[in-house]
Amino acid sequence: MSIKLTDNAMRQFRVAKVFQEVDELTVSLDFSRDGRRLLTCNPSKITIYDCGRQAALCQVNLQHYWPKVACFAQQDTRVLHSASKYDCAIRCLDLETRHCVRLFSGHSRFAHLLLSQPGSQDVFISAGRDDQVYVWDFRSTTYTHHLKDLQRPLCAFDPAGLVFATSTGTERIEIYDVRMLGVEPCQKFDYQFSGDAKWTQLQFAPDGKSLLLSTDQSWCFSVNAFDGKYLQSYTGYANDKRELLEATYSPDSQFVLSGADAGRIHIWRADSGNPVAVLKGNNVGAVRCLRFNPQLTMFVSSDQLIVFWMPSAQGNYEWVDPPQPGETPIWKTEDYSYSVKVPQPKSMPKPMVDVKQFRKALCSSGWIKKPKRLRSEETLAALTNLQDSESSMEEGEISD
Repeated sequence: MSIKLTDNAMRQFRVAKVFQEVDELTVSLDFSRDGRRLLTCNPSKITIYDCGRQAALCQVNLQHYWPKVACFAQQDTRVLHSASKYDCAIRCLDLETRHCVRLFSGHSRFAHLLLSQPGSQDVFISAGRDDQVYVWDFRSTTYTHHLKDLQRPLCAFDPAGLVFATSTGTERIEIYDVRMLGVEPCQKFDYQFSGDAKWTQLQFAPDGKSLLLSTDQSWCFSVNAFDGKYLQSYTGYANDKRELLEATYSPDSQFVLSGADAGRIHIWRADSGNPVAVLKGNNVGAVRCLRFNPQLTMFVSSDQLIVFWMPSAQGNYEWVDPPQPGETPIWKTEDYSYSVKVPQPKSMPKPMVDVKQFRKALCSSGWIKKPKRLRSEETLAALTNLQDSESSMEEGEISD
């Protein structure tokens, strides 16, 4: 049972949970393929969240590497992250052991984009500030393909993982077949844009029919993924500081969402470009990162805060599988199983010898003399009156 995404349903998304851990901007978000876990990355650490329970599972400190991007890899039990210090290599981190298990060296400047190939556990793409794009395979000791001399390159895999797209500045998009990487791209789309807007993000729609491009100005647009023709533009939000604001498709490809300033999220119809809603959340600054869960009806936005958005519990919705009469719609999370387990407190084993009886026997035999207990005139502090140091996680319901 799931909610059908309509204009009315998109307007009823509300803030479900808010996390704030450090005063650093989140630089990267990524959902696992089954939608059960969320990865967040900032310059000092990577955090994994449970999307069903909306709780943190684990954290890994990476302040020595200062990562710029991270993503899931290899059955979501490992994470790839870049490094802007030292050698600018890409590292593979095992979430269970918290150790680096693989190093991918090639970029002369840090990688700003990492993408795992859909349908594959071994192949991923990296694009760096050195204007180089590499295709990597865990089964190989080095990269399998190299694209160089690009200008601010962006990359995106199609949903089936059969092709990937790269961009060169604001002039060209090239489509490559992953099975024929040694030949020329199978398609090239050339563009001439007026103004000084720069492309900041490239992604395929979940249905694979269109490509969405974000810019560092107050608009983003879509083009046809088969012939490169311009489709729609999505405007109406403010980005005066020209920040790198992300946009995303809904899982059914019907809606486009984009971050904006002052914690706002704008939503449009993907086919017509008509505005649907403007949501105001807990984010104070511009919403730099935005991702829609590929499996669950929720999305996440971030600046210094990590904000989970879900449909309001009091809303009226259309259901893909309508509930039976008298049935209450619920989201089940009890059957989720994760490879990353939260450590549970362990109790010490009981002693093999009865300590009280042993001490009583020693005292009665005269081997140990009981020390006299000194009386104190001072009043002992009542430790049970101390306040609990834990504070509840911030939650809020925000109006449109």
